[in-house]
Amino acid sequence: MPTSTPPLRDNDPQELDRFKQSIDLVEYATRRHGYDVKKAGPRGQWHQLEKDGEMLIVSRKGDHQVYLNPGDDRDSGSIIDFVKTRENQTLGQVRQTLRQYLGEPEQGWQAATVPPPPTPAAYAPKPSEPAEVETEAERRARLVAAVMGTHAALTDRSYLHHRHLSDETIDSPAFQGRVFTSQQGNFRNTAFPLYNEHGIATVEQRNEDYKHLLQLPKTGVWVSHPTEGKDTPVQRLVVSESPVDAMSYHQLHHRGAEGRPNTLYVATSGTVTERQVELIQKLIDKQEPREVVLANDNDAAGRRFNINYLNELQAPRRAREVADGHVAYDEAPRPVEWHATAAGKYHTALRVEFHHATRAEGTEHLAQLAAQVQQLRPGADDALSLEVQRASRRETVVRLVAPNADSQALEELARTLHAQRERQREQLERQPAEPGRQPENFIRTEYAISKDFNRDLELLSQGLSREQVAQQARADELAKEQQRQERARQEQAERQQAEQRAAAQSPDEQRREAEQQRQTVTLAVAAAAGDPALQRAVQLTVTEPSHADEATPSQAQQMRELLRKAGADVALRAEADPASGHLRSELDVRYHPHGTPGGLRQLSQTLDALEKSPLVTLREDAGEQAQRRELAAATPPPQVTKTAIIRIDEPEPQPGCTGQAEAVAEQLREAGLNTGSLRSATDPATHQRHSEMEVSYRLDQPDLARVNAALDDVARQPGAHVHEHSADRAERHRLAPSGVNANMLTGRTNEQER
Repeated sequence: MPTSTPPLRDNDPQELDRFKQSIDLVEYATRRHGYDVKKAGPRGQWHQLEKDGEMLIVSRKGDHQVYLNPGDDRDSGSIIDFVKTRENQTLGQVRQTLRQYLGEPEQGWQAATVPPPPTPAAYAPKPSEPAEVETEAERRARLVAAVMGTHAALTDRSYLHHRHLSDETIDSPAFQGRVFTSQQGNFRNTAFPLYNEHGIATVEQRNEDYKHLLQLPKTGVWVSHPTEGKDTPVQRLVVSESPVDAMSYHQLHHRGAEGRPNTLYVATSGTVTERQVELIQKLIDKQEPREVVLANDNDAAGRRFNINYLNELQAPRRAREVADGHVAYDEAPRPVEWHATAAGKYHTALRVEFHHATRAEGTEHLAQLAAQVQQLRPGADDALSLEVQRASRRETVVRLVAPNADSQALEELARTLHAQRERQREQLERQPAEPGRQPENFIRTEYAISKDFNRDLELLSQGLSREQVAQQARADELAKEQQRQERARQEQAERQQAEQRAAAQSPDEQRREAEQQRQTVTLAVAAAAGDPALQRAVQLTVTEPSHADEATPSQAQQMRELLRKAGADVALRAEADPASGHLRSELDVRYHPHGTPGGLRQLSQTLDALEKSPLVTLREDAGEQAQRRELAAATPPPQVTKTAIIRIDEPEPQPGCTGQAEAVAEQLREAGLNTGSLRSATDPATHQRHSEMEVSYRLDQPDLARVNAALDDVARQPGAHVHEHSADRAERHRLAPSGVNANMLTGRTNEQER
C-alpha cells in the first residue's frame, strides 16, 4: 500500500523554505509590483531593481534570493519578507498568496508539481569557462523565445475578457496570430509581439495590474492583419497606443458593420520612438491606404503623439531602386516642421521651424503664425504663450507653450500648419498634386469619448449611454484636476508656513540659529580635514563574483556611491582572487557624528541596511555604533509631506445615509491628516460603491502617533485599502512614539472593537 502524503500544516517551515527556493524574487517584484531591472551582475548573481525612486538590491544567500533596501534598514529579507512588507499581509496570508502565485491548490502544495529548486552550484561562477559575449541578436532571440515558447498560441483569454473584449473580436481575422499567451513556469500573461522588417523585435506582456516590455530596444510595432484577412488590399490604417486600444476600437466601430473599410491596426505600446514612426510610414508606403486614423488617447500625451504624426507621416511615397537592390523614397520638401513635447508636469510645448529663402519670408511666416495663435488663444492672456527662439535669413524657430487642458489648441494649429505645408509643397514643385501627394484629410484624428477606447468599451459594456459615458469622463477629468489643484494649494501653504516661521523668529533666535549653523560648518570642515578626535570610522568588506563587464559597476562601487550620497567620505580598494573568481573589496568609511545631522540619519540607515547583506562584513567600534544610532534616532525628521491614497469598496449606502468612506474620511481628519476631496462612483450592475481620496501628513507633526495609528486602523478595515510607498510606511512606523495604545489614538473602545 502506498504511503499517503501527510497533510500540510499551516505553520510548516518546509513550505516557507520551498517558497524561498522556488520563487524568483526578481521576477515576482517585476511582475507583481512593477519594479524595473536597472542593472544585473554576470549570470544573474545580483540585480538592482527600481520603482518610483526606490532601489532594491537582490542577491543570493545560499539556496535562495534575498533583498535589501539601502534607504530603509527595516526593509530586507527573503521573498516572505518582501510580500509581508509590500502587500501588508500576515504570515498565513503570505502562504496563501505564494501558493496561488505558484498555481497550487489550497489543500496543500504536495498535490502540485513543482520543479526541484536550483542548487547553489547553479549560481556559482565558473571561472574556468571562457567568457561568452552574447550578441544583440542572440540576446533578443533568447528573451523572445523565453516569453513566446516554441509553439506560441492564445490559450488563456482571461485578461482580454477582463478588458471587455469579446470572443468575436478576439477571433477576428485581424488578430489571429497577433495575440498570444506567454507561459513561463506557472505564470501566464497575454503577449503582444512588436514586429519590424526582421521579425519580432520585442514583446509586451500584459495582465491585471501588470505591464512589461522586454528589455530590448523598441524598434518594432504591433501590427494586425487586415480585417478581411491576410494579403487583402488595405483601405484604412488605424494607429493607437496599445494593442488593447486597437482591439477595443475594432469592437466599438468595426465589428459587425457592413461596408467598413478593410482596416489594418498598428500600436506602439506607449511612447513613440523615431524608429516606430519610420516603420508606420513604411507600412503606409506598402499598403497604400486611402486614409490614416490616429486613435491615440484622449489626453495631452495622446494629442502630442498626434501632433508629431501630422508632421512625420505622409501619403504613400514613390519608391525607386538604388544600388544592391535597396529601395529609396522620394521625399517632398518640408518648408515648415513642428514637434510637440511635455513641458513640465502640466504643460505642452510646440516647437515650430520655418525654412525660407529670405528674412522677409521668415517675418511673413512669423506674422501669420502670431495671427493664428491669436485666433486660437482660449480666453486668458497666458493660456497660450509664443516665444521666438531664433530668427535668421534661412530659418525661424518659434516655441509655443499651453496648459495640457488647452493642448487641443496646439493640435488645431498643427493641422493648420499641415495644410499650409501641403500648399507650399505644390507651389515649390510648380505642378498640380500627383496621385502620390497627400489628399485632403488623409490623416485624421479620432478620439474616444473618455480617456481611451478601452475605457469607452468598459463603460458602454456597463449599459451606459454615450451621453452618460461623456458625463463620467468629465467627472473623471474634474476629479483629476481637483486633485492636482489640491496638491498645488498644499505645496503653496507649506511654503507660506515655512516663510511665516522664519519671519516670526526673534533676533535672538536668528542669532542662535546662525551660531549653530556656524558651529556645524566648523565641525564639518574639521572632520573633512581629518581631525581624528572628530571623525568616526567604519570598514566594510564586500565579497562578490568578479565582473566580466567592466562597464557595469560592482556591488562595492554601488555601495560606495550610496554612502557618499549619505555624506560619508569613502575610500575603496579592490582585488580579484583568480582561484575563486571572486572580487574582494574594502571600503573605509569616515564620517562626522555632528557635522551633518540630516545626513547622519540617512548614513546610519544605509550602514545598517548594508550590514544585513550576505556579501558584506562590517567592522565598527561598538561604542561608536551605539552613538551613531542614538544620534540618528534623535535627529528630527526632515520637514516633508507624505501622501497616501485611501480606496474603499462598499455596498452603496441607502439614500440619506453616510457610508464607510465618509466615516473613514472623518476618522482620518480627526487624527490630524489633511484629507482631499472624496471621489465616489457606483457600479450600477453590482451596486458597489468605489471611493478614493488622497491624504497627507508631516513626519514632524506632534500628533504623528495618532496619524500612524489611524492609517493602520483603516488598513485593517474590510473593504479599505491604504496605498502608500513602503518606505513611507516604514518611516512613520519608526518615528511614531511607541507604547501608545492605538485604540486610544483612534477613539475606539474595546466594546466597539468587539
